[in-house]
Amino acid sequence: MRRNRVHLFVAALSLVLFNSASFAEAPKADPARAPIEKQGAAFTEAFNRGDIAAVAAMYSDDALVFPPDGEIVQGRSAIEALWKGTRDSGMKDLAFTVLDVHSSRDLAVEAGKADFKIQTANQAEPSSQTVKYVVVWKRQKDGAWKLFRDIWNSMPPPPK
Repeated sequence: MRRNRVHLFVAALSLVLFNSASFAEAPKADPARAPIEKQGAAFTEAFNRGDIAAVAAMYSDDALVFPPDGEIVQGRSAIEALWKGTRDSGMKDLAFTVLDVHSSRDLAVEAGKADFKIQTANQAEPSSQTVKYVVVWKRQKDGAWKLFRDIWNSMPPPPK
């Protein structure tokens, strides 16, 4: 019995050692990354210029949005209202940093960070904030990628 475990351990270790070269290679870029980054840039431009209808149009018909500390938002008109309220509350200068994209067929998962500023009526200067997010994109019949699931939450403040 012990001998079988030793053989199993040696076999597993051999697989790791022989495949270690593949771990050292840089990961290949996902084919969905470029079109998703382009859609993210369009989202940023639309939001920053106040075109919230264009932002909402980037979501699929069956999209769900999971804002922090809020209810799940479903449906394009509700998603538009969410983003309008967010912009009206003082959010501006949105910018995304895509950290990772993985796709399989008609779905892609993107993880990243978003930086923005918030300025309320009682603030002299806007405050900067960063959130982390995961979105699932869904390829439509026409080949376009649309947001299908969208969730984000705050990052801890930077150490002092």
